[in-house]
Parts: sequence; structure tokens; C-alpha cells
Amino acid sequence: MDSKLQQRTSVQCPHRVTRYKVARLVLLAVITFVLSSVPPIMAVQSKPTPKADFSPVMLASNSTSKTRDPAYWPFDAHSPWNMPIGSEAQFEPVSSPEWTTQALKYGLLLNTTQWSIPIFMADTSDPIRSIYKTDDDKLAFKVHVPDAAVPDSSGDSHLHIIDETHNSVIEMLGAKRRADGNLEAPYPNKIDLKGLGVFDTYHGSCAYGGSCTAGLIRKGELHNGIRHALRISITTAVLNKNTPSGKPYVWPANSADDGDGSSYTGTGNVYMGSLLAIPPDVNIEAIVGPPGTPIYELARALQDYGAYVVDRGHLNLYGEPSADEEVKQLSWEGLQVLPKYLQVVRNNASERVGGGGTPRRPLAPSF
Repeated sequence: MDSKLQQRTSVQCPHRVTRYKVARLVLLAVITFVLSSVPPIMAVQSKPTPKADFSPVMLASNSTSKTRDPAYWPFDAHSPWNMPIGSEAQFEPVSSPEWTTQALKYGLLLNTTQWSIPIFMADTSDPIRSIYKTDDDKLAFKVHVPDAAVPDSSGDSHLHIIDETHNSVIEMLGAKRRADGNLEAPYPNKIDLKGLGVFDTYHGSCAYGGSCTAGLIRKGELHNGIRHALRISITTAVLNKNTPSGKPYVWPANSADDGDGSSYTGTGNVYMGSLLAIPPDVNIEAIVGPPGTPIYELARALQDYGAYVVDRGHLNLYGEPSADEEVKQLSWEGLQVLPKYLQVVRNNASERVGGGGTPRRPLAPSF
């Protein structure tokens, strides 16, 4: 499922100085002095980002929230998608010889409007539609579906419908709208948004066999903070199908492309399901600049939660289409440098999620 390259350029906002506030002038002078002593990439990222409009999505990702809406911040607090990296995590550099020549070739890409996951929220006022399984043309679900809900325009044609209760999502790969307004997909799945988001057998619409809603960057998170692991794809030249267990994947994955991962030609320590993260001794401010910018929030998420390999393609992260304007504010320079610091969390496992030990961040609040 190769992802289409999408190179993003940063959108910068000008400084605004209030002429009546002498203190602001002094502060600006201090900032200017500090930035004059740092690399250009830090200076670029120091500029302020636009003020966010606090939609439910953004409020759900706020770290001070006492409860959360599973439609915007899904899955159990102990799901691998919500568990932070632990103090006992063991890091090792990516050992594949193709990591530098292939995976890092274009830097870190981020898909939103193509090769991504459109998510639509259903309401009781939306028409009830039938969703058919195209393999046998049998009815799989009857649910409320917004008229605006259309699949992603890329070849994978993902489409997700979150129900009106915000408790479950219908995930579809290869989705199509029929002439009568109903939907079809080869293998539609209903996933509990309060569950773990991962399974023992294939259940979802991604190569790794779990939820495809998991790991998406949602609208507002690049401004207000990402409180979950991210989903990432890796080129087949890096993915190794020969895991220590003999399976072509490692937990939390339960599946691989082509069934046996025959398309994976890499060697080394990156497998379908591997957890990649920035080690704790890396000073992310020295890489992307101070807090308060989208690129910093992305770097922080990669250090505090990491990214799970869920598909094959370029070195891509994924955001829902409604997050596209925020994604455009990520500097291309920052996306080039961040993946160079990613390493494999080699002791990530179902009994030691994130490597175990003290989590780097508080656990997700209750629903």
C-alpha cells in the first residue's frame, strides 16, 4: 500500500509587537538574542502558531482533561496506542542497511488529504445506510452515515464512520458508495473505541491487523499536544519479515502484507508492528526549537509515545484530513531531521507496553 509522497512546506506567522508595552519589547530583544545563537531550524520554529479554535477534538486532547470522548481520543488507557514510553525502555539504532538510503531518503512525510483516513461523525439525523461486504455481497451493518461521508481519493479508499454514541467506529478499506447511497467494502469492521484497538487476529483495515483509527493525528493535536502513539509506514526495503518468533510481524501486529510478508525485503530490527521512538536522552528542543510549535508537539509525541509500524510505504505518519491546515505548519526542515533520531524500542511487548517502568506521561483519563 505504497503511500503517495506529500512534501509539506511550513506556514509561518509574523511576530506582532505591541508598541505600548515596553516589557514586550524587552522580551522580544531577549528572544532575538537567544535565537541568534541557535541553528537556523530552531530560529524558524520559534515563531508563534495561530490561535486554535477549541473544538471538541482539541479539548479532548488537552492534557488537563479529567475525562475524554472516545470519538476524539480513543481506546483504553492501557492500549499500546495510549501507553507512554516507559523508563525501562531499551533502545537500539535501526540496523537495516537500507534505513539511511531508502527510509530517510525523503525525510518524514505526513499524509492527510491522500492515502489517509477520512473520519466522519454520524448523528441520529443522518440517514441509515447499509454497509455490504463485497466478497459475498452480504449485509454487514446498518448505521447512520452522513451524506458527506466519502472514501479517501487514493487507491486504498479508506473511510471510517464513528457512530452517534461515539462508542464504536466502522472501518472500511476499499470503500465505495453505491448509486443508492449505501456503502460497500471488502472487509468492513466494527471496532470498540473504548477497547484496546489491537487484536489477536486480523480485525481492522490496516496491514498490521488492528484499528486504522489508532495513531492518527487528529485536528487540534499539533497545537494542543498529542497524547498517544502515532502510526507510521516503512519502506519494504527496511521491513524484515524474519522476526525472532518466525512470524512476519511482532506485537501488537497480528498480520503482514501478502499474508507472509513476502514483499518485505529488508534485514535488521524493524518489523511490522515495531515501536520506533526518540530516546529520552535526546534534547528535542535542540533539534526543532522551543515548545509552542506544531513541530515541537510532533517531536514530543515521538519521544513520549513513539510510532508503531502499521503499513508499508514511504516513511509516513498520518493525520486525518481535517488536520491538514495544521500539518502544513510543520517545517519541512524539521520533518527531515526528526526521523534520524528514531530508534527501535526492542523490549516493547504486550506485558511491557512501551518497554515498562515509569511512563513518561500520565496515563489517559477515563471516559
